[in-house]
Amino acid sequence: MAASARPLTDVDFCSGSRIEELNKLLEELERRERGALQGRDLVQSCVQAKDYIFSLIAHVHPLPSPNSLLLLSGGLCSGCLDVCPYDLGSPSPFLSPPVSYTLLVPILRLGSPDLVSQSSPCHYQVPLSLWDPPHPRLQSPTAHVSPHAVSLWFLPSLLSAVSSLPPPPLSLEKAEAWGSCASILLSNPNGLLIRFDVIPVVEVQGLPPGAQYLDDIGADEDGSPRLFHLFPWGPNEQWRVGFPGTELFMRKCLPETLSRVLRASMAVLGPLLQEKGAPGPYVVWVTLIHACERLPRGYLCRGQNAALCFLGLLEELSLAFLRGSCPNPFLPGCDLLRGNPRGPSLARRVSEVRAKPVLYLREVVREAKEAVRGGEKDEREERDEKEEKGSTCYPS
Repeated sequence: MAASARPLTDVDFCSGSRIEELNKLLEELERRERGALQGRDLVQSCVQAKDYIFSLIAHVHPLPSPNSLLLLSGGLCSGCLDVCPYDLGSPSPFLSPPVSYTLLVPILRLGSPDLVSQSSPCHYQVPLSLWDPPHPRLQSPTAHVSPHAVSLWFLPSLLSAVSSLPPPPLSLEKAEAWGSCASILLSNPNGLLIRFDVIPVVEVQGLPPGAQYLDDIGADEDGSPRLFHLFPWGPNEQWRVGFPGTELFMRKCLPETLSRVLRASMAVLGPLLQEKGAPGPYVVWVTLIHACERLPRGYLCRGQNAALCFLGLLEELSLAFLRGSCPNPFLPGCDLLRGNPRGPSLARRVSEVRAKPVLYLREVVREAKEAVRGGEKDEREERDEKEEKGSTCYPS
């Protein structure tokens, strides 16, 4: 007697894609991107670039001493911070290369959130009186210092250090200000480009009133105090609240499955979410945090569930854009999508990715391959691409 046919449970109903193929593409992307960031020469170049940027910061006066710098992997608009193109006020002076970092430079360190005035759950005003003695370039017609006034002092000082210091061991390609930030692009003898986005911030010890869940996150295992930061973008010359130190700790603690999903989602949706009027890719990270609140850890840690998590994240993002709401998980009353007029169009474009996930993942894998090999393909990769084109997502 013939055995009954096994049900096809590994096929995505909406797209017809095989879950196994999606998982393999997610693993391939992770392997390619990690491979692009390995090698002794690359590590040495990154260390040299970091040391040079830190030496520039040391020549900006006056800064609080001792100064604490927070270095984040990925460029300013890569999703590591709550920022969208509109916040920055101007387009980036140059594109982000595969190796990029964001450096937060405290221009003021405060021992308590009581020293700054909270104008909304996610925005603060910084009193001029906190600078003692007051910096001559931080003059303001009001009692508060605007991010724009800070940028008029900090950015020229930083760029002046670039021109006055001896040249770095790497080649200096560009150094320009944009918005309230500055970008410095370096290259090593092999042509590898390394970009640093430098942001002046206000560092505040403690937690802002109304913050939630942050007490449950062990971000201060090294004994350092709990901190939050004020970023130089917001409406009406205000400062935006952010928790980059805590979120950096959270990213390090993500299960490997979710790290893979986050990496792929940023790669696929990042260019879309960085367009003019889009909210920025940070919304992907926040949506993933919300998913972690409701899904069991055992499910999130299983590698075979990466494809399902990726598809679910796309669906959740599409719904968030449709309803025009993605609440900040730490600050009740803050919403990343409130007032964004592009919600319906963004939902439609994310739905297009959801309908053909294999197609979009293959594209970012191909781009990752080219980034490692400089656009060249070997015979094996060409053979694999021909096989992919001849394959079908439909079950047989």
